[in-house]
Amino acid sequence: MHRSQKILTGIFLGGILLGGIGTGVALVEYSSLTYVGEKEIGQENLVVQELDYAFDPSCEKIRIIRGYRDRDAVVVEDSSVPQGIIRYVVTYNKKTMKPALSFWEELDPEAVDEEYQQEEEQETLNEEPETVSETENETENITPKKLICLQMEAEYIGSDFGLMMENKDRILADLKKRKISSYHIAYITDVKILVNPKTISSIQAPSARYREY
Repeated sequence: MHRSQKILTGIFLGGILLGGIGTGVALVEYSSLTYVGEKEIGQENLVVQELDYAFDPSCEKIRIIRGYRDRDAVVVEDSSVPQGIIRYVVTYNKKTMKPALSFWEELDPEAVDEEYQQEEEQETLNEEPETVSETENETENITPKKLICLQMEAEYIGSDFGLMMENKDRILADLKKRKISSYHIAYITDVKILVNPKTISSIQAPSARYREY
Protein backbone atom coordinates (compact mmCIF):
# COMPACT_ATOMS: atom_id res chain seq x y z
CA MET A 1 0.00 0.00 0.00
CA HIS A 2 1.36 3.41 -0.90
CA ARG A 3 2.07 5.89 1.91
CA SER A 4 -0.64 8.31 0.76
CA GLN A 5 -3.20 5.51 0.73
CA LYS A 6 -2.24 4.50 4.27
CA ILE A 7 -2.72 8.09 5.43
CA LEU A 8 -6.11 8.34 3.72
CA THR A 9 -7.20 5.03 5.23
CA GLY A 10 -6.17 6.22 8.69
CA ILE A 11 -8.09 9.46 8.26
CA PHE A 12 -11.09 7.49 7.01
CA LEU A 13 -11.11 5.15 10.01
CA GLY A 14 -10.72 8.10 12.35
CA GLY A 15 -13.68 9.77 10.66
CA ILE A 16 -15.77 6.65 11.07
CA LEU A 17 -14.91 6.52 14.75
CA LEU A 18 -15.73 10.18 15.36
CA GLY A 19 -18.74 10.33 13.07
CA GLY A 20 -20.20 6.96 13.96
CA ILE A 21 -19.92 7.32 17.71
CA GLY A 22 -20.12 11.08 18.08
CA THR A 23 -17.34 13.62 18.47
CA GLY A 24 -18.42 14.70 21.95
CA VAL A 25 -17.96 11.29 23.53
CA ALA A 26 -15.49 9.77 21.06
CA LEU A 27 -12.60 9.44 23.50
CA VAL A 28 -14.77 8.01 26.27
CA GLU A 29 -16.46 5.56 23.94
CA TYR A 30 -13.16 4.55 22.37
CA SER A 31 -11.85 3.40 25.76
CA SER A 32 -14.83 1.06 26.10
CA LEU A 33 -14.35 -0.69 22.75
CA THR A 34 -13.41 -4.36 22.71
CA TYR A 35 -10.70 -5.46 20.32
CA VAL A 36 -11.88 -8.58 18.46
CA GLY A 37 -8.78 -9.36 16.35
CA GLU A 38 -7.96 -9.04 12.69
CA LYS A 39 -10.42 -8.97 9.80
CA GLU A 40 -9.60 -9.20 6.11
CA ILE A 41 -11.46 -6.99 3.67
CA GLY A 42 -12.06 -8.36 0.18
CA GLN A 43 -12.41 -12.09 0.84
CA GLU A 44 -15.62 -12.09 -1.18
CA ASN A 45 -13.57 -11.00 -4.20
CA LEU A 46 -11.00 -13.82 -4.03
CA VAL A 47 -10.58 -15.87 -7.22
CA VAL A 48 -8.24 -18.71 -8.24
CA GLN A 49 -6.30 -18.54 -11.51
CA GLU A 50 -3.83 -20.95 -13.12
CA LEU A 51 -0.82 -19.44 -14.90
CA ASP A 52 1.16 -21.90 -17.09
CA TYR A 53 4.69 -21.60 -18.40
CA ALA A 54 5.81 -24.11 -21.06
CA PHE A 55 9.44 -25.15 -21.47
CA ASP A 56 11.53 -27.87 -23.11
CA PRO A 57 13.16 -30.06 -20.43
CA SER A 58 15.64 -31.44 -22.98
CA CYS A 59 17.33 -28.08 -23.52
CA GLU A 60 16.12 -25.74 -20.75
CA LYS A 61 16.44 -25.49 -16.99
CA ILE A 62 14.11 -23.32 -14.92
CA ARG A 63 15.06 -21.25 -11.90
CA ILE A 64 12.04 -20.20 -9.85
CA ILE A 65 12.39 -16.63 -8.55
CA ARG A 66 10.17 -15.84 -5.58
CA GLY A 67 8.99 -12.28 -5.13
CA TYR A 68 7.31 -10.39 -2.31
CA ARG A 69 3.84 -11.73 -3.08
CA ASP A 70 4.85 -15.42 -3.44
CA ARG A 71 7.68 -15.49 -0.90
CA ASP A 72 6.21 -18.57 0.82
CA ALA A 73 5.49 -20.52 -2.37
CA VAL A 74 7.16 -23.92 -2.79
CA VAL A 75 7.44 -26.27 -5.76
CA VAL A 76 5.06 -29.24 -5.49
CA GLU A 77 5.10 -32.38 -7.63
CA ASP A 78 1.75 -33.01 -9.31
CA SER A 79 1.29 -35.76 -11.89
CA SER A 80 -1.83 -34.06 -13.29
CA VAL A 81 0.34 -31.25 -14.68
CA PRO A 82 1.68 -32.04 -18.20
CA GLN A 83 5.41 -32.56 -18.62
CA GLY A 84 7.20 -29.37 -19.59
CA ILE A 85 4.65 -27.16 -17.79
CA ILE A 86 5.14 -25.09 -14.65
CA ARG A 87 1.76 -24.19 -13.22
CA TYR A 88 1.20 -21.35 -10.77
CA VAL A 89 -2.11 -21.63 -8.90
CA VAL A 90 -2.78 -18.15 -7.54
CA THR A 91 -5.53 -17.09 -5.14
CA TYR A 92 -5.96 -13.33 -5.21
CA ASN A 93 -8.34 -10.41 -4.81
CA LYS A 94 -9.51 -9.53 -8.30
CA LYS A 95 -10.21 -5.96 -7.21
CA THR A 96 -6.67 -5.26 -6.02
CA MET A 97 -4.21 -7.44 -7.98
CA LYS A 98 -3.54 -8.81 -11.46
CA PRO A 99 -0.94 -11.64 -11.45
CA ALA A 100 1.17 -12.62 -14.46
CA LEU A 101 4.36 -14.56 -15.23
CA SER A 102 7.59 -13.03 -16.51
CA PHE A 103 10.76 -14.81 -17.61
CA TRP A 104 14.25 -14.08 -18.88
CA GLU A 105 17.41 -15.98 -19.74
CA GLU A 106 20.51 -15.84 -17.56
CA LEU A 107 24.00 -17.26 -17.74
CA ASP A 108 24.11 -20.64 -16.04
CA PRO A 109 27.20 -20.97 -13.77
CA GLU A 110 27.12 -24.73 -14.20
CA ALA A 111 27.17 -24.35 -17.99
CA VAL A 112 30.14 -21.99 -17.74
CA ASP A 113 32.05 -24.50 -15.63
CA GLU A 114 31.13 -27.25 -18.08
CA GLU A 115 32.31 -25.17 -21.04
CA TYR A 116 35.61 -24.46 -19.26
CA GLN A 117 36.11 -28.16 -18.64
CA GLN A 118 35.37 -28.90 -22.28
CA GLU A 119 37.98 -26.36 -23.36
CA GLU A 120 40.55 -27.99 -21.12
CA GLU A 121 39.65 -31.41 -22.50
CA GLN A 122 39.91 -30.04 -26.03
CA GLU A 123 43.42 -28.76 -25.36
CA THR A 124 44.38 -32.21 -24.13
CA LEU A 125 42.81 -33.82 -27.17
CA ASN A 126 44.74 -31.52 -29.49
CA GLU A 127 47.97 -32.77 -27.97
CA GLU A 128 47.09 -36.39 -28.79
CA PRO A 129 44.87 -36.27 -31.90
CA GLU A 130 45.66 -39.76 -33.11
CA THR A 131 44.13 -41.51 -30.08
CA VAL A 132 41.19 -39.40 -28.94
CA SER A 133 39.11 -38.64 -32.01
CA GLU A 134 36.08 -40.53 -30.68
CA THR A 135 36.13 -38.70 -27.34
CA GLU A 136 36.48 -35.40 -29.16
CA ASN A 137 33.28 -36.05 -31.10
CA GLU A 138 31.42 -36.85 -27.87
CA THR A 139 32.59 -33.57 -26.33
CA GLU A 140 31.42 -31.55 -29.32
CA ASN A 141 27.94 -33.07 -29.05
CA ILE A 142 27.41 -31.77 -25.50
CA THR A 143 25.05 -28.77 -25.53
CA PRO A 144 24.55 -26.93 -22.22
CA LYS A 145 20.94 -26.28 -21.25
CA LYS A 146 19.61 -22.72 -21.27
CA LEU A 147 18.81 -21.28 -17.85
CA ILE A 148 15.41 -19.57 -17.75
CA CYS A 149 14.42 -17.49 -14.71
CA LEU A 150 10.69 -17.54 -14.03
CA GLN A 151 8.90 -15.14 -11.71
CA MET A 152 5.33 -14.29 -10.82
CA GLU A 153 4.58 -10.59 -10.90
CA ALA A 154 1.49 -8.82 -9.62
CA GLU A 155 0.16 -5.49 -10.83
CA TYR A 156 -1.71 -3.41 -8.27
CA ILE A 157 -4.99 -2.34 -9.87
CA GLY A 158 -7.24 -1.43 -6.97
CA SER A 159 -7.96 1.36 -4.54
CA ASP A 160 -7.53 0.55 -0.86
CA PHE A 161 -9.54 3.62 0.10
CA GLY A 162 -12.33 2.55 -2.25
CA LEU A 163 -12.48 -0.90 -0.66
CA MET A 164 -12.63 0.63 2.81
CA MET A 165 -15.52 2.81 1.66
CA GLU A 166 -17.33 -0.25 0.32
CA ASN A 167 -16.99 -1.88 3.75
CA LYS A 168 -17.81 1.17 5.89
CA ASP A 169 -21.20 -0.28 6.91
CA ARG A 170 -19.51 -3.39 8.29
CA ILE A 171 -17.02 -1.27 10.24
CA LEU A 172 -19.76 0.98 11.63
CA ALA A 173 -21.83 -2.03 12.64
CA ASP A 174 -18.91 -3.35 14.69
CA LEU A 175 -18.37 0.04 16.31
CA LYS A 176 -22.02 0.26 17.35
CA LYS A 177 -21.52 -3.09 19.09
CA ARG A 178 -18.50 -1.57 20.85
CA LYS A 179 -16.14 -3.79 18.88
CA ILE A 180 -13.06 -2.80 16.90
CA SER A 181 -10.76 -4.83 14.65
CA SER A 182 -7.53 -4.52 12.69
CA TYR A 183 -8.67 -4.36 9.08
CA HIS A 184 -6.42 -5.77 6.38
CA ILE A 185 -7.10 -5.73 2.66
CA ALA A 186 -6.72 -9.03 0.80
CA TYR A 187 -4.20 -9.02 -2.04
CA ILE A 188 -2.61 -12.36 -3.03
CA THR A 189 -3.47 -14.89 -0.35
CA ASP A 190 -1.95 -18.12 -1.69
CA VAL A 191 0.44 -19.33 -4.41
CA LYS A 192 1.23 -22.93 -5.33
CA ILE A 193 3.79 -23.96 -7.97
CA LEU A 194 2.98 -27.33 -9.54
CA VAL A 195 5.36 -29.41 -11.67
CA ASN A 196 5.13 -32.88 -13.17
CA PRO A 197 7.38 -35.35 -11.24
CA LYS A 198 9.11 -36.40 -14.50
CA THR A 199 10.36 -32.87 -15.15
CA ILE A 200 11.08 -31.83 -11.55
CA SER A 201 14.80 -32.44 -12.15
CA SER A 202 14.82 -29.48 -14.57
CA ILE A 203 13.63 -27.09 -11.84
CA GLN A 204 16.09 -25.31 -9.59
CA ALA A 205 15.15 -24.55 -6.00
CA PRO A 206 13.32 -21.22 -5.61
CA SER A 207 15.45 -18.21 -4.78
CA ALA A 208 14.28 -14.87 -3.39
CA ARG A 209 14.26 -11.47 -5.09
CA TYR A 210 11.75 -9.58 -3.03
CA ARG A 211 10.13 -6.53 -4.57
CA GLU A 212 7.01 -4.90 -3.11
CA TYR A 213 4.31 -4.04 -5.64
